[in-house]
Amino acid sequence: MNNYPIITKKIIKDNEALKKIQKENKKKYGRKMLFGYPKASIPKVIIENGYIDMVGKQEHREPKVFKLSELLIDIEKSELTGMSGNNFPTYKKLKSAIAATAKNKIIIINGAECDPGLIHDAWLIRNKLEDIIFGSKLVAEMVNASEVLLATKLIKNEVIEGIKVKNLPNRYPIGAERILIEEVLKVKIDKKEIPVKKGILVLNVQTIAAIAEIAQNKFLRGSRYITVADYCRGEAKVAKVNYNMKAKEVLEKIYGKQGNKVMYAGSGIMGAHEIDQDENITPEINFVGYGYKMNYDNASKCKKCGTCTRNCPMGIKVNKIVSCHEKNISDNISQYGLEDCINCGTCSFLCKAGKNTMEIVNMY
Repeated sequence: MNNYPIITKKIIKDNEALKKIQKENKKKYGRKMLFGYPKASIPKVIIENGYIDMVGKQEHREPKVFKLSELLIDIEKSELTGMSGNNFPTYKKLKSAIAATAKNKIIIINGAECDPGLIHDAWLIRNKLEDIIFGSKLVAEMVNASEVLLATKLIKNEVIEGIKVKNLPNRYPIGAERILIEEVLKVKIDKKEIPVKKGILVLNVQTIAAIAEIAQNKFLRGSRYITVADYCRGEAKVAKVNYNMKAKEVLEKIYGKQGNKVMYAGSGIMGAHEIDQDENITPEINFVGYGYKMNYDNASKCKKCGTCTRNCPMGIKVNKIVSCHEKNISDNISQYGLEDCINCGTCSFLCKAGKNTMEIVNMY
């Protein structure tokens, strides 16, 4: 199922509530950067409005005697996957980190949450910081890491119980793994290199919190935290859900039936799709929400402003690709870097011609 941005700069410009929220968020995380990487600044367009547990109480479990030597096995049995939405088995990533031969291994806890429509990672940092710290220490000992860094916009640079906090700029997509590594460590990882094999282990804050719960025999397999939103109003709740729940029912339970709006699900509002009637919550889904019907116009003429290319975090010449597409020319189009696309949606969000430029890039 193809995901795409379900919000654009123009939509925000035409919605006073969203404009106001973005302005407030800009001040809240206001590290001003005249220059920097990535270039795009896309602040939050929603405000957190509470938490709801849709899983309910789990059966009582007796605390077990924790053994670090057994934790990796327990993580594998739990079927925990990366909570950023990549669905990669966490135990496999940890095994790669253990096997890495780097002299100084580093763990980066990814709390960037750069998507303008997500709030649950920030909620976890505020409400589950003890678990995040505990889980970080467990993983550090397991993989023999020399340093642990928590990367977030929420906390200033400081040290919390031996964990260094790296305050991030409010840029998008600062949470993409290689971009995050470059910002935090000032190290550039080639696209052919796998960071964990070089001794750099990046784990999402929710993944780390889940590891802490596994160690304490509190983890409920098949559950996760997501953002549930009505972004037309700029409002969202954090919800704990199960993977077997219907995405449509989760959204209606929290925000009711709203026939005049479209129901979406995906990794965030920068990468979502219209919900299928029987679609379940899956490890890839971070977001369900109501939004506007998207009316991209790929037939519209490119304005040749170059905004897409200037703001692409991967340096792709999006405007050149769009120009070739309009002229029906595909020869040598690969020279413009389309294979480097990470589907962040920045170009589509900013396009003044109303094109879904990310979709055009992915056609080739």
